[in-house]
Amino acid sequence: MGLWADLDLPPVRTSRARRALQAVAASTAGARVASRVAAPLDTAVRRVTRGRTATEVLAGLPTVVLTTRGARTGRERHSHLLAVPCGEDVAVIGSNFGGERTPGWVHNLRAGATAAVGYRERSVAVTARALDGEEAEQVWTTAGALYAGYPAYRQRAAHRTITVWLLQPAPPG
Repeated sequence: MGLWADLDLPPVRTSRARRALQAVAASTAGARVASRVAAPLDTAVRRVTRGRTATEVLAGLPTVVLTTRGARTGRERHSHLLAVPCGEDVAVIGSNFGGERTPGWVHNLRAGATAAVGYRERSVAVTARALDGEEAEQVWTTAGALYAGYPAYRQRAAHRTITVWLLQPAPPG
């Protein structure tokens, strides 16, 4: 059994309305706004919907919370990320909404590949592995089919390497 099942992540469900909302969020202006409001809005909606996020309710995209340790501070850091199915496990992409900089959680995973990922009431200890080559391309293809923003983010952030991470349940012990 993989991480997708361990977290009890639902299948991704889209509709025309959700695709239209995704297209707005994928635009340069939409991504700029989403980068500032998505995490706080997801947190607020999660409190009143028993764990569902605004991103999930409005766009039909499962959002996980990745908990890492700060590379410099050692403090817990929480990042709201779209879950991309990768076999039985979950992939996350360091696109940062197509922004100029690599997100902090990517630096944290590079410093220590152990983390936790949560969805609704579940949390699982994970190990993260950076993907490259064909493995990363497969995730990009899946991600682009789920959410129109990923191809746009990749194009806007072509000046930097966007890391794709595979999250898998940590071995016991």
